[in-house]
Amino acid sequence: MKLIAVAIAALVGGAGSAVAAEPQFGRWAVDARHCSGDTKAGPLTVTATSATLASEYCTFGKMYKAARALYIEGRCSNGMRHPITLAMMGDRLAVTWNGERTEMKRCP
Repeated sequence: MKLIAVAIAALVGGAGSAVAAEPQFGRWAVDARHCSGDTKAGPLTVTATSATLASEYCTFGKMYKAARALYIEGRCSNGMRHPITLAMMGDRLAVTWNGERTEMKRCP
């Protein structure tokens, strides 16, 4: 019985590590001066379950990963659901938020 509990803990721990390793997670902005404040230029904060940009907060509904991009159905604080794409492009993040595309750099 103890062996089963250890195996389950290892599997759950391993799954959490894989999710935590997504390069899109963190704080992003168009440039460093936008890493603080509340603008469309940033910061964008991405976690495993949500994203915040400006005054809009979205939890993740459906989500899938293809190549270096996450495709997300955002369930947002404004009552809307809209697509969010977070695609890695080298060290930059290409963000498509409700049809608007911009590129961001990781905040220090």
